[in-house]
Amino acid sequence: MERPPSTVMFAGVMWSVREVRGNDSGRTFRCPGCQQQLPAATPHTVVWPSETMHTVENRRHWHTRCWAARDRRRPDGSFA
Repeated sequence: MERPPSTVMFAGVMWSVREVRGNDSGRTFRCPGCQQQLPAATPHTVVWPSETMHTVENRRHWHTRCWAARDRRRPDGSFA
């Protein structure tokens, strides 16, 4: 059973945060923290705005360590 997302205030926005195990979809994402590729099969953290823009297009897939260091690894490019 999947746990509900937690919420975190970051960069003046309330974010929903969920850690995922990874899957075999074959997709690749770009981590906003380090700008490196992140295969969907790798366990990682998915983050999206809690109060607005709830659509799938507004989810960001972070390496879990990059998300943990988000104050030092400010996102580059479009993040919202």
